[in-house]
Amino acid sequence: ISSNLYLFMRPLLLFLTFNYSYSFKFLVYSPQFAESHVNYLGKLADSLIDAGHEVVILSPVLHEINVGAGSKRARVIEVPQSEKKGYQSEVDVDMIDDLWSVTSWWEMQLRWERHHVELVVQCEATIHHPGLIEQMKTEQFDVAFAESIDWCFAGIIHLVGIENFAFAESIGIKDGLFPITQIPSFPSYVPTITGGRYGDDMTFLQRAFNFFNLFAFQDFNFKAVPLYQELFDRDFPGFPPVVELLSQSSLHFINSDPLIDFPHLSAARIVDVGGIAVSNGYTTLNKTWSTLLDLRPRNVLISFGTFAQAHGMPPAYKKTLLDTIKAFPDVTFMMKYEKPEHNFSGCCDNLIEGLWLPQNDLLRDPRLSAFLTHGGQGSVTEASYAGVPMVVVPVIYDQAHNAFEVKRNGLGIVVDKTELAERGPLETALRKVLDDPKYKIQARKISAMLSDKPFSAREIFVRNMEFLASHGPLRQLDHYGRHLNFIQYYSIDVISAAFSLFSLVGWLIFLVVRFAFVLLNTGFTSKQKQI
Repeated sequence: ISSNLYLFMRPLLLFLTFNYSYSFKFLVYSPQFAESHVNYLGKLADSLIDAGHEVVILSPVLHEINVGAGSKRARVIEVPQSEKKGYQSEVDVDMIDDLWSVTSWWEMQLRWERHHVELVVQCEATIHHPGLIEQMKTEQFDVAFAESIDWCFAGIIHLVGIENFAFAESIGIKDGLFPITQIPSFPSYVPTITGGRYGDDMTFLQRAFNFFNLFAFQDFNFKAVPLYQELFDRDFPGFPPVVELLSQSSLHFINSDPLIDFPHLSAARIVDVGGIAVSNGYTTLNKTWSTLLDLRPRNVLISFGTFAQAHGMPPAYKKTLLDTIKAFPDVTFMMKYEKPEHNFSGCCDNLIEGLWLPQNDLLRDPRLSAFLTHGGQGSVTEASYAGVPMVVVPVIYDQAHNAFEVKRNGLGIVVDKTELAERGPLETALRKVLDDPKYKIQARKISAMLSDKPFSAREIFVRNMEFLASHGPLRQLDHYGRHLNFIQYYSIDVISAAFSLFSLVGWLIFLVVRFAFVLLNTGFTSKQKQI
């Protein structure tokens, strides 16, 4: 090799060696639970790939309608659906109708507990899939991460022998997961992630409901743990307690931004990466969509997400939505609707429906006037970054919490889904958002703040994951508070002891004073008798 060629190649070889030395291998456990959740984890995987790392997605199939793994760039290991197809049968039974008809989290929790049970069935099929665990061991992963939905993740990391692991939520902080997140909850001023149909300034009854909902949500999250434990203990004797194992996670990423979310307590292991799925993730609209936006002076996007689909609305709700659209002839409405055979848009000249819409691209177009949304975490974040005011109709789970984040920040108006039974509330809310400039002004202000943050969510996520891969597990971030019971954690025993001591001292002082008063009174009476 010539000296000139060597001099030319040397920097390149050094760069490649440096790049290889600092390249890690990550495992993402991402069961095909729901498209939005899968896509979010896929975006996280792509962020790591962009940074030069290798990512493998373990993707158990839960339904014959395959939603994919959320990433086209990561290597995917797909585990076939369990022969029992328990999860699919539970999801298919009037589930979409349930989402729109159920009005309380308590009722929804009772109906959804069956789904957690069926996740255990799929877990058994996954961990016993021929050759899977052995293959995972040979991969030699540096870090694994998953969303806290399927506790089968505990079995995967333990059987494969992965000590460095993290959680990555597609929503905000789950306040019912203290044993894992180690974040105390204060329902007196922070609406719970699932039950809060109000803001942070609550009445007594709202605080009471918020308080009890916190414990109901914790029960809901850990309801299936004994079933997972039974499975692991039966097939792998000596398996550690599931909750104790998962509580050893080093980091917990949440899809939340402090500039939007309700202020709450946090911990060193909690990392906010809200906006990571939308940062720079949009393109200019093509000619077809651009032409549609030019049809009328104002445009409104309507989408209720991938889980609570629009076609499952009760007929009365659909009628209200169509009547509201007709009330704005100068507005073009673009709506995601999943059943084209319904011809939902047939009665409205200003309504355009589609199985899929380029949501983030539409939100980024300055011609879009407002967004009618279900309040999913992804949708609220995208609209906030784009500076688009919202009308939020929360349907399930964390959406009410997100909706009141929107209201608290002046980004839009909340309409309860039960109010869709009549036309007035939705039309009034939409008219206010379209006609009152304060919503657009505030939306642009929040958008500018989010865009000017000193560190991007993607950078924060990647750097933290690289740090975990290099130095984990991060036991230094584990605080002892998770080992304390409720009374010890909130020092109720100390407060009670102090109160008892002060009460005792006060009672003794009272007795001494009373005794002294009696003595003085007795002496005074005796002197009077002598006189």
